[in-house]
Amino acid sequence: MRNIKTDSRYASASEIREIIGPFEGEVIARILEIEPTLEDVQRAYRWLRSDEHLLRNLESNLGGKAEEVFEILDDEFPDFDSSGHPG
Repeated sequence: MRNIKTDSRYASASEIREIIGPFEGEVIARILEIEPTLEDVQRAYRWLRSDEHLLRNLESNLGGKAEEVFEILDDEFPDFDSSGHPG
């Protein structure tokens, strides 16, 4: 059986920008304050772009820091277009 090792270090500003795109510096700073891992940011951004989230208006079940990152992103850009970019 393989052990899957996750990266538990905090995501850097440049890594966050690579995932979420060209958000304003203030948004990046708010995310950095949470001290999320790279996985937290990836999960939050995937949920933000999720069809289920958009079409069914479902609540996320992310929990923890991923939930906090999602809330910041959703507050800033609640309406994404079909390409997954802020509309």
